[in-house]
Formats: sequence, C-alpha cells, structure tokens
Amino acid sequence: MASTLLGHCSNFRCPSSLLFPFIITICFSLGSFRFVSGLNPMSDLSLPSEANIEKLGLQITQGLANLIDEVSGKIELAKKYNNENAFFLEPVHGEDVLEEAIEKLEPMFQRRIRAVEDIAARAEELALAHEYEEQPQSNQVHFINGKEWDDPALNESTATSSQFGQSLFVNTNSSAVHLPLHTYEGWMWHRFKPIWYEDVETINAMMWSDRLDDIFAENLKRDPTIYQYFASKEGVLRYFPAHRWRTNVNQHDTFDARHRPWFTQSISSPKDLLILIDVSGSIHGPTFEILKITVKRLLGTLTQHDYFNVLQFNETVSWLLPCSDSLMSATTRNKRLIYQALDHIVPLGKASFANALNFTYHYILELEEARNSKLTTGSESSNCHLAVVLISDGGTEFPADQVEMITNNSVTRQTRLFTLAVGPHPIPTLNLRNISCSTNAFHGAILTYGAIQSKVQGYLQVLSRPLALSQDSSLIDWSLPYQDAAGFGTVVTVSKPVFQRGENLSQSLLGVAGVDIPISTFDHALPDSQLGFGGHKMVVMGGTGNVVLHSKLETQNSYVEDPPMVDYEDLEPMGNWSDSLREQLIDRKTGSQNYDSIVLTPDDAYLIEQRRTWYFRPISKTAYTLAVSINDGANIIVPNLELQGKVSWNNQTITRAAPWEFCTNLRPYTNYSNQRETADYFSQLSQRFERGGEGCDQSALSHLLWDLEMTMNVSQMWTTPSDRRVHSRFVSTTGGVTRMESRTRAYLQEDLTDPRNSSLFLRLAHSPQASILIRPPLSRSEDYLVASKISSKEQFLAVAGALVGKETLLSIWRNAIEAFNVSDQMHLYWLDEGGYVIASNQINISPGSFIGSKNVDPQLMQSLTLGLDPLYERTTIVKRAVNCPIFVKSVPISSASIFGARWLSNLSTTLFGISQILYALVASLLWTGKASATFQAEMELDKLRPARVDSHLCSKEYVLYQLRTAQQKLQNIPCSTFCAGQNSTTRDILIQPMVESSSVIIAATAPCRCSSPVIRHGLIHVENEMEQCQVHRKYRKSSEHCYASDPRENSLECSGRSLYNTALMFPTLIFIFLVVWIIR
Repeated sequence: MASTLLGHCSNFRCPSSLLFPFIITICFSLGSFRFVSGLNPMSDLSLPSEANIEKLGLQITQGLANLIDEVSGKIELAKKYNNENAFFLEPVHGEDVLEEAIEKLEPMFQRRIRAVEDIAARAEELALAHEYEEQPQSNQVHFINGKEWDDPALNESTATSSQFGQSLFVNTNSSAVHLPLHTYEGWMWHRFKPIWYEDVETINAMMWSDRLDDIFAENLKRDPTIYQYFASKEGVLRYFPAHRWRTNVNQHDTFDARHRPWFTQSISSPKDLLILIDVSGSIHGPTFEILKITVKRLLGTLTQHDYFNVLQFNETVSWLLPCSDSLMSATTRNKRLIYQALDHIVPLGKASFANALNFTYHYILELEEARNSKLTTGSESSNCHLAVVLISDGGTEFPADQVEMITNNSVTRQTRLFTLAVGPHPIPTLNLRNISCSTNAFHGAILTYGAIQSKVQGYLQVLSRPLALSQDSSLIDWSLPYQDAAGFGTVVTVSKPVFQRGENLSQSLLGVAGVDIPISTFDHALPDSQLGFGGHKMVVMGGTGNVVLHSKLETQNSYVEDPPMVDYEDLEPMGNWSDSLREQLIDRKTGSQNYDSIVLTPDDAYLIEQRRTWYFRPISKTAYTLAVSINDGANIIVPNLELQGKVSWNNQTITRAAPWEFCTNLRPYTNYSNQRETADYFSQLSQRFERGGEGCDQSALSHLLWDLEMTMNVSQMWTTPSDRRVHSRFVSTTGGVTRMESRTRAYLQEDLTDPRNSSLFLRLAHSPQASILIRPPLSRSEDYLVASKISSKEQFLAVAGALVGKETLLSIWRNAIEAFNVSDQMHLYWLDEGGYVIASNQINISPGSFIGSKNVDPQLMQSLTLGLDPLYERTTIVKRAVNCPIFVKSVPISSASIFGARWLSNLSTTLFGISQILYALVASLLWTGKASATFQAEMELDKLRPARVDSHLCSKEYVLYQLRTAQQKLQNIPCSTFCAGQNSTTRDILIQPMVESSSVIIAATAPCRCSSPVIRHGLIHVENEMEQCQVHRKYRKSSEHCYASDPRENSLECSGRSLYNTALMFPTLIFIFLVVWIIR
C-alpha cells in the first residue's frame, strides 16, 4: 500500500480517501525533494495542440477587431478611404526632391552672398573716404534710434510689413541704429565711458556708416525679404529696414552685436583655447562665482571650428575633466560637461603660476607635434590659433622662467597668454598683466558680474589682428542657427569681415557685415510633406558635421543663451554605415546611403526597425549640405479634394491639427479646450486653400483638409449613448487631423499630438503585416490602448481606436481560453511585440508586466531569446547627452569653511556688495563731468548671471526586446539551461504568432524548479557624462582659412589694466577695513 501511495504521490495525484496526515507529509516531502533537485514536476503536462492554439489566436484577434469596428467608426472611415477616386499616390524620389529644393534655395543664397559682399565693399569705401573728426558734434549725426520708437524720423514712410516673417512697423527708406548699453548709457565698470554723443570713435562710426542706406536699399529691391546690417567694432549696429528694437518691459537692453555668434566667428580665425583656472584657497565667495561665470562666458565665444579644454591649478595642475586630457570640439555637449565640473570644484591650497605655465608649455609641445605629424585632421585641433587664458585673483609670483621658455621656443612662440584678474579682493594683479604683455596678448580685470562680458571679448580683438592685416576680401562665414534678438525667430547668418583699407594697414577690423536667412527658408523650399510619412530632412555644416536644421534640435529660449552646437550623429541612429555617410557629408559630396536602423519609440518602451535611404547634396557656394532621409517605398498622398465648406463641431469631441506649419503667419492653435477657436483656425486654413494656397504647403494643407472631411461623420457616432466597454475613442490621420472624445486620457492626447512623433503611429507604420495594435496598461490607472490601422492601396492612412477597459479586454481573453478548456496549471501568456504581458491565465501576473521580470517568468524570456532564430531579439540602445534632473545639488566647499571660518566667506560676499556701491558712488563724484549712467543701469548689468542649473548631462542605456519570428514553433528547453547540474527534464513551449496584432500567444509548462535568471530590461543604467566623457573622435575637417600670426603685427601694443583704478583703491580699502573693524 505504501508503494501505491508513493506512486500516486509521485504524480501529484493522491486520492482524497488516502489523504491521511502522514501521507500528506510524504507528498510534500517528495515535492520538496524535486524542487531542490531541479526537476520539473509539470513536465508531463501536455500542451494544447497546434491547431487549437492557432484557433485560440484567431478567436482573440477576431474579438478585438469586432470591438474596434463597433466602437471606433473604423468601418465607415475605411469605406471612404477605399474609394478608388478618393486619392492617388505619388512615389517619393529622393534625388528629384533634393534637386527641386536646391533649385529654390541656391538663387536666394546667391542674392544674400552678393548683398553681404556689397555691404562690406561699400563700408570699406565709406570708411576710407571719411575724414576723421577729432572733436565731432552730436548734431552732425542724424539717425533713427531703434530704442526710441517716438523718434520723428522713424514715423516717416513707416508701414506694416510681414515680409520678414512677422508683422511689424518698418521704415524701408532708412536704417536704424542700436547702441549697446555701455555706449548708449555711457557705463562701463573700471572706467566710465562717455555716452555715445561724447564718444569720438562712436560718432565717427555713425557718421560714415550712415551712407550705407543706399546699398541697403539696392539690396532690398533685388530681394524684398532681406534683413541686413553692419556692426562696427565700437558696438554700433546699423540695421535695415528700420524698426523698433524689441526690448523687455522694465528691463535694460543688454544686447551687444559684438557678442553675437556671427560677429565672433567673422573677426578671427579658428582657435584652440586652453583655459587655466586658479582653484587655490583664496578663490572663494564672489571671486569664485565670478571665475566660474567668466569661464562660461569664454566658452560662449567659441565657434563651430574651435577646440578647447580647461585646466585647474593650485600647487598642482590637472584637467578639470579627468576623463578628457586633450582638446575637445566646442559643442554644446562638451561645454555643458565643463559647466558641470565647475560646480564641483573645491578651492584649496596655494596657487603656483610657474607650475601652471610649465604644464601648459609641455602640453603645447605635444599638441604642435601632433599637428605637424598630421595626426590631427580637424578632429582634435583647429590647426590654427593657439590661445591660453589664465584666470586668477592675482598674486605676487611672476613665473619669469616659464614665460621666457614659452616666448623663446620657436614652437610655442606664437602662443598667446591672456590673463584675467577676477574678484574684488585687493590682491596685486600687475604680474598677470606682465604675463600677457610678454606674449603679445591681453589682460583684463573683472571686478563685478557686469564687467564679465566686455572683458572676456577682449581676447578676440587680439586674435583678430592677423586676420585684419591679411586684408583677405574672399572671406565669408556661415553661422549655425541662433535666436534673433530683433524677434525674427531662428535664423542663420552669412557674414563678412569689413577691413580698414588704405596705405597704413590697421590691426583692427572696421566691423562685420551680415545678412540673415530665416531657418524656415529650408522648410518652405522642402516641406516634410514632400518626403512621405516618416521622412525628415536635416541641414549639416560642411567640415564640422554640426546641425543647422533638424526636427530634434532644441532651439534657444532667448537670444542671450549660447546657440546650440550639436553634431548630427547625436540626433541620428548610428550603424556600420555611419562612417561612410559622415565622410561624404563633411566633404560636401553628392550621393545617397542606404541604411537599416533600430530606434526607440518616443515613450522609450518599444523598438522600431526602419529601412531608409539618405540622399544629400551641398548648397552651392555655402557651407551647408541638405540631406533627406526617406522610408523605402514612401509615397505622397494626393487627394481629390472638393471642400464642402462646412465642418460640424460638438462639445463632446476634441478636434485638433498637428503642430505643423501649413501656412506662413498662421500658427496652429494649441488651446483645444475651446473648439470655437479651433474651428476658426481650420476655417482660415480652408479659406487660404480656396484662394490658391499662397504661402502654404499645398500638399500638407490639401491632405489636412481632406482628412478633416473624411473623418467628419466618424466622430458623430460618438455622441450616441456611451459604450461602457470603452473609456474614449479616437481617430488620427497621417495628414495631421486628430479627433477624440473630450474625456480622453492626457497621456493618449499627448501621444497623438504629432502623428510623425507618436509611439502609436510609429509602431503601426513600421509593422507592415499588423492591422491591430494593443498596448497593455503600464500602470494601474491606465487602460488598454487598442488601435486599428486604416490602409488603402497598401498605403497607411489613419488610425482608429479606443481606450478599452481592462475587464472588457480580459473578458475576450477569458472567453477564448475557456472555449478551449485550457488548464490553469498550464502557463498561458499573450505578449506584445515588446515582450509586455497583454493577458495571462496566471492570476498573480498583472497586464503590462514585462515577461522577463523577476516576479513574472524570466526563464521563459531567456528561452525565447536563445538560438540562431530567437522569438525576441535583444537590442541595447544608448541615448547620449540627455538632460537628467539634479535632485541633490552639491555645494562647493570654500577654503573658509574648510578651516571652520564659514563666516569669512559670508562676510566677503557682504563686503563685495558694499564695495561695489562705494566704488560707484566715489567714481560718480570723481567723474561727474563724464559719467551720466544711473546706478540702476550698473546693477542691471551686475544681474547678468546664468540661471540656476537644474539638470546635468547623462547617458541612458536601454535594453529592449523585439518580436521576430512569424511562424508557429514548438520548443523543448532542457532545465539544465537554467539549473545547475545535468538532468533530462525539459520545459515545453508552444509559440503561436498573431501577425495581425504584432503579438504572440505562448503556452508553456511550469518553470523549472531553480533560481531564475536575471533579465535586464528597459532603462538599465544612467551615467553622468562628466565621469565618462571620452568619446570616439569624429571625422572633421579644419577650416580652409587660417590667419594666426602676421609679422606686421605691432607686438608693443598690449591692452589691459590692473584690477583697480589707483584713484579709487585707497578710499575703497579704507571703507572695507572700517566695516571689518565695526563688525569685530
């Protein structure tokens, strides 16, 4: 009997009549023995037949399709789209699209080039013919002041114009002048400069440049949309046509043309910039803050062809970024890494200028050796200027040996050592000035935040000397995109240096001439609608690979921010084809490149596989290359549109247009809670279309209005009594029309905002065999998202779907498995293409869980990824240069707090503010006849500090899985795959693909009894890029022009002065000592 009982118990089928306590104990003991030994007690449980599991999949698919057909209006919509005469398809040919766009762009660019050349030539002639006035009078200058709209001259011949991208009052008969705050109000720290009508240089520049209006007017006749200007070295900006300068209410205008990217790029050749910062113990409080901001402003002067890095020194010298020991390209990413590192500095010890310059000397030798050996092809050096900027609060040490070593060596002799003295401390700075003058450079003193910008620009004036002496009239520069300060949006600029001509060569330029090109010019020449659904374009800068135009490129929030310098590879997927594509783009070739890419969906939950082709071609006589990426087999939808002139609206439905520019000067309305205003927007689009669509993207507009009419009646059925099976319904089209019920959840509304960047759209568009998509709820508050693809003539047109209640969808699942009498002991899963559980017969597994999660079935997931033909393929994707929030901001420890005297740092901050006030008051008394600036203007400049940084650059590593096989498959996986030791037990797995829904049903016996493997999934790692910043050196080319030195340069001309004016230092020091004595 015992053997019989044991036989029953070994099969886990103990009869109820024999379940005595000791028998139960034996059964559990045997079960425990099998758990430990790694055997699978369910291995003999038979799987469903292949025919039954196939029928199960068909029943579930049919149930889903019937549900969506009933609730979404898909059938009615599909009938409309399937009308043979509704539309026709026009294949997208990349070469033809590019050629047509280039034919539109090149004539415009040629006009802009001619215009800037004419402005520069005319300016040089006028300056040469001008008789310099030693004592000019303000009444000799007649001009329109852009800051004063009430100027009578501005009201003459003034009209409203929208030809420059926005409606504004302009005077097309005259230019206007903008003067920077330093010149206009006469204020500059360390010395008080006369206001413009008392400054001889400014008045003379305004006198001769006034006659530029003639050439401005001629250019405007040839090109009615041209916006042109000239900026002098004194800061005078003369722009045409005249309009009121845009300023913020109750704020001083801090714009200075000399600080703009187009100006800094044109006045000097490319440079390698090495910054040395003093991090000794005396750097604390306000001095430390000024130093950090000074470094950031220095990096803001760098252009796309420049390279840089930062060294920190006290007694020792080291790279600020330990992971980067060489020059880096001046991209936004690399600059931000330095910004982060600056906030982690801990000042300590004593500064040694000798050690700092000795380290610099040996590094320069290494760099020059690399340059001469042709190891740097533009990927590690600019191969032009080499400048060093030393920033310190001063000191008594003069590194005579190191300075002599640098100046006497033929290799390092051309290196310029600039010095900047920062902070309010009365520390001697004469030695810093002597270092600069020994190397034909520049010294500046920065006492306050307001003086940083102007002092930082000083080193560029020195670097511009060789270029000014070259008199090279062939130079033309092309900028990266930036936010225009006058309010014209994002633009690029073609600029040209303006030389001082004459017998006696000058070491300084007259200024820079510039002409803007709105970035929207590229969109108007080549709308995305011409590239088929999912196609996109980009404009790349030749030589560097920096992005000029890309849909993923973040734009500036305001003109005071540094413009983005982003390599296109940071925005595009990479592969084994990337190097070939990059070389062709950098070398400005014409051609094409096929490629396969796997990218993340916008919600970072799924993978999209694409087969695409790049087509590229340079724009003649510019630095730009236009490239388009097109999906294989892409088409343009050309509808047969007959507007009925009537669109119905109701309060239960939200109707919106995609945030694309269908017509110029008519931006999409975004407040979709007000349907009346939304209807007005569509009405305006319809009227523009009926009037011929001038200024509109004809293809995109006709597709939008066609989709609007096609979907009009579909939404009407949603006003019937609500269906409790669904929570909201929607229809969204590739033409940009989305209709949804007003109760639609926010996360779905956000995803459907832009069909071109919608996870739902992208998943369906790149699943050619799938007609239905299911997304399980990824949280308890979410519902199932079920959507059906609407296609006609094998062209993806729209999506119709609904948010389906959990109970509704799970009832479809339960009814299906009950019909086939599936045992609960069998593990049955329904998985989507990303491996997420849609439904399961295991009650402890929640929908939306990843199948490989620890508490789900990691053994099964491991089985599905094995072999040469796995069901799910594992892919790792790294997103670099991602903004990650800073949750805990580390505060740098000052030397004062290290020694237990934190009060000293706080006191110095207080005294710093007091000394500024005293300095301004004393100066205003000593220079009463020259200074007319207000204290408010001084404090306004002093507020020019960067905003608080609440994010840092990080890299995010994702591991995701993608469904591959489309065939039924039976697998027998040995338990030894998961469990240590050899045994003959297997886990049986039956796979049934559901092609129409990009999902799969899996039936499996119970997991093997051993520890489960760890399956990594989703976001698995976030890394601060400051810790791992060394990246692959990308192919780049050096600039064709380099003017780094000239034997005619006057080496005796050394600019700069010590930190304090001697007349002010004595009373300031007395006041500070008095305050300290009182506090004590």
